[in-house]
Amino acid sequence: AAELLVSNSTSTEHNHDWRKILVDIWKCLTTPAFLLLSLAGGLLNGTFGAWTSLYDIILQPENYTEAQAGWFGFGSSIAGIIGGLVLSTIADTRRFQHALKTFILISLIGCLCGIVWFELCVHSLFYDKHILSSTALTIGLSTALAGLFSGAATPLIYEALAEIMFPLPESLSASILVQWINIVSLVFLFVAPNRDKLVNFLVLVVGVGCIIMVVLTRFTYRRRDEDERQRVEKEQNQAAKEINTNHLVNDTINEQSYGTFD
Repeated sequence: AAELLVSNSTSTEHNHDWRKILVDIWKCLTTPAFLLLSLAGGLLNGTFGAWTSLYDIILQPENYTEAQAGWFGFGSSIAGIIGGLVLSTIADTRRFQHALKTFILISLIGCLCGIVWFELCVHSLFYDKHILSSTALTIGLSTALAGLFSGAATPLIYEALAEIMFPLPESLSASILVQWINIVSLVFLFVAPNRDKLVNFLVLVVGVGCIIMVVLTRFTYRRRDEDERQRVEKEQNQAAKEINTNHLVNDTINEQSYGTFD
């Protein structure tokens, strides 16, 4: 009987946890700001990740080897890591605590510029010959530029989603974004085979669409505002304690100097 009671209690707790998770997910997906930004992040990372993995197919008509395409992808990944570390560090400073939207837009525009530069160096849906000179240097720089700004935007999007849905767990918003990324990557890879020109065009369209969605997103900074409020309150309490301590010390000194009166 005791084992049955414990089992029923555990089952009830698990059901309650699942219901709470589903309610929180529904709350995220019905929040316009979260939905827009998570879709933008999913499209950006999913499309860009699949695109960089297809450099060998995209660059084959330009007579680049598979090894060269691999190095271009490697350079883009390293640039993305550097961009994410640098910009996320800047965004965490107190001066730029409320500038996530600005930084994300700058990153997306920079990524789009890198993609446009790359596409001007290869064949596309609109022209049979590349407009700019297609050399290993120009291809490498353009892919590195796109990777730098794409990587810079990624941690900021995770942070902004957590801010928008505070006080819900950060892991929930991050998990939803990861699922969007996986879905977009799978769809993109199904479209990709033997369609290098279409892939390049879709990456360009997605880049423009992500910028529009971020512009339409209303950013809030509830978590950072709450952290700042707690920090200020803690400083005020410490200052008040110091003042009270000083008063007690002064009163003690005065009593010792002049004595006490009954």
